[in-house]
Amino acid sequence: MLMHQLYIFIRVAEEKSFSKAAESIYLSQSTVSTHIASLEKYFGQKLFDRLGKKVVLNCFGEKLYPWAKEILLLKEKALMDLKDYKIRIEGNIKICASTVPAHYIVPQLISRFSSQNPDIKFTLETYNSKYAAEMLLRGETDLAFLGLRYYTDKLNYLPLTEEKLVLITPLGVEISNTPKLKDLIGYPFLFRKPGSATQMIVEKILKKSGIDVARLKVVSYFDSVQVLMQCVREGLGISIVSEIAASEFMSHNLIKTFELGELSEKREFYLAYNKEKTISPVGKLFMDFCTAQENIPKLILKKEARIIG
Repeated sequence: MLMHQLYIFIRVAEEKSFSKAAESIYLSQSTVSTHIASLEKYFGQKLFDRLGKKVVLNCFGEKLYPWAKEILLLKEKALMDLKDYKIRIEGNIKICASTVPAHYIVPQLISRFSSQNPDIKFTLETYNSKYAAEMLLRGETDLAFLGLRYYTDKLNYLPLTEEKLVLITPLGVEISNTPKLKDLIGYPFLFRKPGSATQMIVEKILKKSGIDVARLKVVSYFDSVQVLMQCVREGLGISIVSEIAASEFMSHNLIKTFELGELSEKREFYLAYNKEKTISPVGKLFMDFCTAQENIPKLILKKEARIIG
């Protein structure tokens, strides 16, 4: 039995799929299958039941799973204790992130961290904030980057950076010099889908301003903020989005961006983890790295947003 076979076993157990596990650790499906077969031969027991396209742990696999996690955790702790002796630090960190952090914050953090720790690999998945928090709650990911806090009794949130929301419009749309949110009711709106932290904040701001979302002319809802902004660029409607996300389109003069008085309140992005799940040493190393950054990277605004109201 080899350490990496236990690691592959854990990935298959958590992904419930040989193909997904193979993709997450950059191996072929046949290689993963071979390692699992070797592990089953070593223990003299089948470890998984194949149920259609899914594979699930059987009673023997369920007994092995916590031991496999403990063995690999002890290995990582040993490596971390010996790091001053130049022992190679390696492992895999699984991250879930909502759209804005996944596109504009996490890649730069991983890049900086990886330059110092090249043997630590990452798996990054993108979902809306609520679903990402639920994955963290279920123990299906190690860390999460979110724009809103959910399940605060079970999850811990470390503030990373803050930003504000901005109004974006196509270049051809004329907006009066001093509009308020209530003046925009007649315009076609593009929104993020429910579950998005941005969308929840937008609806909260609209409600605070006395605007019922049902009164707005909503053209479409989007999973992707980048697709939404592209549709704004093409003239489909206006929207309220993250300043970080809008800055690249704004800097290339592809859309108009406005700061309204009602959007002045800033929102935070967080690094979250499950209070009840043991964080691996490499996960803790990355978490400490992120929280130590004095200036969390984001796209630099090359063109100032126009301040209105």
